[in-house]
Amino acid sequence: MSELSDVKAPAPSAGAAAGVSSEPGDERPISEIVSNLWLNTETLIRQELQLALADAELRAREFKGELAADADQLKRELVLKAAGGAVLFVGLMSLTAALVIGLAEAVPGWLAALIVGVVIASVGVALLARWVRVPELPDARELVPRRAARSVKEDIRTIQEATK
Repeated sequence: MSELSDVKAPAPSAGAAAGVSSEPGDERPISEIVSNLWLNTETLIRQELQLALADAELRAREFKGELAADADQLKRELVLKAAGGAVLFVGLMSLTAALVIGLAEAVPGWLAALIVGVVIASVGVALLARWVRVPELPDARELVPRRAARSVKEDIRTIQEATK
């Protein structure tokens, strides 16, 4: 850009943004007013962008921390459920063998095994369907840089009031 973009001007006041002089009778050329307005607007936009970036980085770090905490909790739950499932599996196999042997005295062996297998599979499906938990992830809308958005709204309001 031009040399004007490298100049750091102070934050614009409402009067400076509107090109209004603070001293009565002080007439400045329109080119100076436009130049000051340009510098102040450019500085304001840069500051708002810096604020938005800082705010977005903060929100992203918070979001990442929440996701990491949720992932750790899910890992612990998965390990516990896997261990419990393995022990349960061994117990169910023993019970299944006992049921098949006991039922085989009343019906043929293959039919006893089929009946016990269908009942146990049905119970297993019902239990798995009930235990499935979908984690509630943080809402991506939380990444919106709120401070920057609020600051931009205030700047717009100030500029609107100054131009009335």
